Amino acid sequence: MAYLMEPKTVAVIGAPVALGQNLQGVDRAPEFLRKAGLQQSIEELGWGYEDNGDLWPELLKSENEAVGGVKYAREVGLACRHLEDKVAKLAQAGQFVLTLGGDHSIALGTISGVLRARPEATVIWVDAHGDFNTPETSPSGHIHGMPLAGLMGYFKPGSLPGFEWLKPSLTPDRVALVGVRSVDRAERELLRKSGIKVFTMLEIDRYGIGVVMEMALEATNPERNRPIHLSLDIDGLDPNIAPSTGTKARGGLTYREGHYICETLAETGLLGSMDLVEINPQISHLFDGTGMSNTEQMNATVELGIELVASALGKRIL
Repeated sequence: MAYLMEPKTVAVIGAPVALGQNLQGVDRAPEFLRKAGLQQSIEELGWGYEDNGDLWPELLKSENEAVGGVKYAREVGLACRHLEDKVAKLAQAGQFVLTLGGDHSIALGTISGVLRARPEATVIWVDAHGDFNTPETSPSGHIHGMPLAGLMGYFKPGSLPGFEWLKPSLTPDRVALVGVRSVDRAERELLRKSGIKVFTMLEIDRYGIGVVMEMALEATNPERNRPIHLSLDIDGLDPNIAPSTGTKARGGLTYREGHYICETLAETGLLGSMDLVEINPQISHLFDGTGMSNTEQMNATVELGIELVASALGKRIL
C-alpha cells in the first residue's frame, strides 16, 4: 500500500458533532469508545496509535437557526470544514485516518479530506439509510441525512451557509451503499437517478454478503488499485445488536455480516481511512426489543464499534 507509511499508524480524530440530527448523546461516542479500550484494541493488532483529540468545542456551539428548513447548517458546515483540513493533513502523511463521530454529517468533512489527499479514493458507505436527501427534499431538515448527496454535488450553490467551501468530490462510479433499508420517497428517486450502486438488504438476502461485497468492490474499484474509505454508520447493523443509535431500522446487517464487510475491505490491502458514526450512548432506552438493560445496550453497541474497527484493521478469528 504505497499510500500508507510504515510503521502502520492509526490517526484518531474525535468529531463529536451532534447538530446534524436532533438527539442528544451522539457527541459522547468518541469519549465512550476511548474509555472502552479503543487504543488497546488497535495496538494489539500491531498498529501505532496517535490520538489527535477532538474538534474544538467552539466549532460545535449551536445558534439554533434553521436556514431553508435545514437545521444548524452554519455550525455543521464550519465543523466539517475544519475536519476536512485535519483529515487531509493526516492522510497526506500516510496514516490510516479513523474518525469517531458524532452523527453522519461528519462524512462531508472526512471524505472531502480523504479525497483531497487521495483523489483516486473510493467509498463503501454502510448505512440503513441512503443519506441522499437534499435541503429541498429532506423531511426533517437534519444534515445527517444529506452528506452523500452533498459530496456528489446535489446541494445548490449557496443554499447552505457554512458550506461555501464544499465542492463535489465523489462520482457515482466510486461509491457503493451497503445495507440500505429505509429511504425517503424523494430520496429514493434521487438515488435511482444518481448512478450509485445501492445494495439494499434485499440484495444481501438474495445473494449473501460475500457476493454483495464482491459486487460493491467490482463496481467501485474494479482494478483493485485505489484506496478505500469506509463510512460506517452503526445503524447499518440490526438494532438487536446495535441498539444505542438514534435512527433505528429493523432488519439490518447481522453481527457476522458487519464484520465480514470490514474483514473483506481489510483483505484488499487498500483500506486507508474509516468513519464510525451514530453511536449514541444516551438513548439505548428508546429501544426495548433486546431484553438488555440500558447499560447493557450501550456497552454492547460501543463494544461492537470497537470490534468493527479491529476487523477493518486486520483482526481475524485465526
